[in-house]
Amino acid sequence: MLTSVHQPARQVAQGASPQRVAIAGTVINAATQEGLPQVMVRITHAPAACVQGFLKVLEDSLADHPHLIASYRRLTCDRPITPDTLKLAQLLFNTFERHQWLVAPRPDQTLTGGDGHYCFFDLPPGDYGLTATLTIPKVCQGSTHGRVRVDLSDQRLSFSALDLSLTLEPATRTAPGFASLDLLPWPRADALYQAQAALQRS
Repeated sequence: MLTSVHQPARQVAQGASPQRVAIAGTVINAATQEGLPQVMVRITHAPAACVQGFLKVLEDSLADHPHLIASYRRLTCDRPITPDTLKLAQLLFNTFERHQWLVAPRPDQTLTGGDGHYCFFDLPPGDYGLTATLTIPKVCQGSTHGRVRVDLSDQRLSFSALDLSLTLEPATRTAPGFASLDLLPWPRADALYQAQAALQRS
């Protein structure tokens, strides 16, 4: 679905190039139909060109850490882009955030605003999957998924719309969320994928 809208006030520092909203929508509470603030919305399926862009952001963030470049490239270079590559990139984003290496906001996830609205910028065309997760410790939790297609367009003010409805349940000990794994010291790629599989089963 392509919709025309004014550029939102939120700006992300990604150099001097103009930004274009690619995906936007609202996450609502399924029970009240009201927008939910502070929901984590993450890209969990993306075309290869998008994943390649994420890897470029990660590599650029290591410019001030040359001793880590070789290890990073062993994990990512000369490998085909697969669904596991996106999972790898996001585990690396988690690690880079933890060590304060990122030089720009993460392009793979965002938080909803006070009205439940979210948006992603400058994504290449293709099919995307988004996962929205909200956890309020000892209160409630919920997670939902949606899919949307981003089409190539020369209209700066057009975007693909995806609204998500989130059912909140009482909090449990095992809250929904995104796996966190510190990748230091750098493991071999096969060890990393084994760790990912273990996290997904847990």
